[in-house]
Amino acid sequence: MIHIVTDSTATILPEILAKHSNIHMVSLTLCIDGEYVEESKTTIDDVIAYSEREKKSMPTSQPSTGDFLSVFNSIPKEDSIICINLTSAVSGTVNGARLAAKQCNNKNVAVIDSHTTAIGICHMVQDALEFIDAGMEFNDIVEKLNQVSLKMRSEFTIPTLDYLRRGGRLGKAAGLIGSILKIKPIIYVDETNQLDSLDKVRTEKKAISSMIKYLEENSPCKRIGVVHLQNEEKAKLLKNILQELYPNIEITVSTGTPVLAAYLGPGLLGIIFESL
Repeated sequence: MIHIVTDSTATILPEILAKHSNIHMVSLTLCIDGEYVEESKTTIDDVIAYSEREKKSMPTSQPSTGDFLSVFNSIPKEDSIICINLTSAVSGTVNGARLAAKQCNNKNVAVIDSHTTAIGICHMVQDALEFIDAGMEFNDIVEKLNQVSLKMRSEFTIPTLDYLRRGGRLGKAAGLIGSILKIKPIIYVDETNQLDSLDKVRTEKKAISSMIKYLEENSPCKRIGVVHLQNEEKAKLLKNILQELYPNIEITVSTGTPVLAAYLGPGLLGIIFESL
């Protein structure tokens, strides 16, 4: 059997985990009252409230090597493991998984940097399940998923860069900070798997137009997901716009997770898609 391991930022629904016994989750954690707890033990609202009150990012922690090792070693030695993780553009999660892969009892383990997050990782897990169901060999699936990761596109607009700045994750996008009160930044994960500035616009309407333009420039695509943080109404409106442009593609709306809220803050609106 081929098993899929991913992290909690993938937003895999509980019913999917219940349906597929070969999907396993490793959780990122957040520090609440001096104690690190799994993402599922807190909420996006709690994270935002803390950051606004303290004017600093809620501390987060990637899974330890031991966390991954525990999951890897719980899987029969004769089975294969594919681990798909949050982009290294914002987290060292994938590095912990790679260290665990070298130490675990199972020697047939492949760790993949997804180059994306949230619904994007979920899409890659769906791809992996399809490849498994199609009877593809382990090495072929790993090669295919590595190719998919290079075609994942993640873009988002946020009302403020404060959360990226507080968490030390501005990267190349730092050049936007000087005009933070005057622009709507569009941030994306670039071809080198780094956070970068895609565009600088004055209004949310122009930000949405810029994101749609980037989607069109990278089409055709296989799956499209609209993601948001405390911005559900506008996420649904964006979905309707995209559905008219891409009537033959299922477009989903989903939220990020508490850890992503700690990184990016409220009001985020984004498009994550898999380019063909």
